[in-house]
Amino acid sequence: MPTLGTFIVLWNDPNLFIPLDTEKPWIIVLGVVFVSTYILPLLLSWAVFKFGKISSLSNPTENDRRFLLILTSLCYLLIFYCFRAIPDSGQSLKIFMFGINISVIVTLLVSLFTKVSFHSVGVGGLLGTVIGLTRYAQADLFPWLLAAFAVVIITAFARYKLKAHEAFDIFVGLIIGIAVQSLVFFFRIHGV
Repeated sequence: MPTLGTFIVLWNDPNLFIPLDTEKPWIIVLGVVFVSTYILPLLLSWAVFKFGKISSLSNPTENDRRFLLILTSLCYLLIFYCFRAIPDSGQSLKIFMFGINISVIVTLLVSLFTKVSFHSVGVGGLLGTVIGLTRYAQADLFPWLLAAFAVVIITAFARYKLKAHEAFDIFVGLIIGIAVQSLVFFFRIHGV
């Protein structure tokens, strides 16, 4: 979801400037995000499983889920600081990554009380990003909004149908993702 969200931000922020000496800087940005938010957490998850720090990757316990979320949040912090270090990249990528990090922290706290759906947080964050970008970029993103909403419905329905989560846990995840991502864009968190 972070890679897809980054693509949406890159595509829709007219004020975004990425000072890279290449013809396709967006490919580099997407590659860095993909490696930092998918490949690295995947490798770390596999490593902690192989070293016996968690019991299962396919059916983790609540403690395993929290431990994996903490590892993932470290990778997300890494990419946030990478974007923070590029001064002229525009605020939207920084705001987007800041929102992801806030979502992970809120999800970690909420997971102490319920088995919140991480998938729902992710797709909710995607929808929240589009909602927030609509105001931030002052653009009509209706097709993106419909696509994000479709992804939310499909993912939420799949998680419920697979009995991976109760409806409440899916709903809580969606609220976290949508609320955090849209609010960080609405309030244009500066200095992040």
